[in-house]
Amino acid sequence: MLVVIRELSAAFKQLFTTTRYRLILVGLVLIAAMISVSELAVAKLFTKIILDEDTMSQTKFILFIIGFFLFFGITRAGHFLQRIYRVRVFDNAFKASNSEVVGAKENWRWSLAFELTNLLSTCTQLGVIFLFFTYLDWRFGLINLLIVLAIFQIYGRLFQHQIEAQRGFVVARKNKTPVANVVRIATRIKSGETGILISGLAMLILLAALIYLSYTGGISQSNTIVLFFGLRMQNSNFSNISTGLMRFARALTHSE
Repeated sequence: MLVVIRELSAAFKQLFTTTRYRLILVGLVLIAAMISVSELAVAKLFTKIILDEDTMSQTKFILFIIGFFLFFGITRAGHFLQRIYRVRVFDNAFKASNSEVVGAKENWRWSLAFELTNLLSTCTQLGVIFLFFTYLDWRFGLINLLIVLAIFQIYGRLFQHQIEAQRGFVVARKNKTPVANVVRIATRIKSGETGILISGLAMLILLAALIYLSYTGGISQSNTIVLFFGLRMQNSNFSNISTGLMRFARALTHSE
């Protein structure tokens, strides 16, 4: 896990050399994290509408419906604007950088910036999801934290092995030693899919814990549904991190 933190931090400092653009990037990452919380809030509002439909007044029901669609629309628009605006941020940050990068390395620098932003945003989202889980039920939040740390430990090893493999491919290219495309592509995809498989198994453990806590009355029905949606979002984030780390390793080694 430490190797992931070290490489992400080094890439962050290398790509964004000025304080201004570092702060802008941090802001974009935080916006992405807030959007994830908003989506969980939307899920919470949806369950409130469905489960309490028979007990709430017609006026309150209409207000909840309007709030649901308005909130959902804002989260989608925010997600779109955040992803579009970062392209301009990258361009300005690269122009403000003192380092001159040309040719193929320029393309790899752009790829590295995109993968870095995606990974930072997704990891921040995981942190916010953990806080949301803990807010709903501290016991489930603690179990989730232990599982997340274990997954990242495994991801760190996969990531380190991928960096070594990708650097080997770079050396082979410089030495004009042919490496089959199937080998280069399969190496990255296998590592990414291995991470996805591991996160899927971890989700089964968390689902079992959620069902147990719900069955014993430790978690309310509405919170159980929201936590289920949250687990699906968290698992999707882990899938993105797993494949994103392998693409990041490729962009990192080719941009060195």
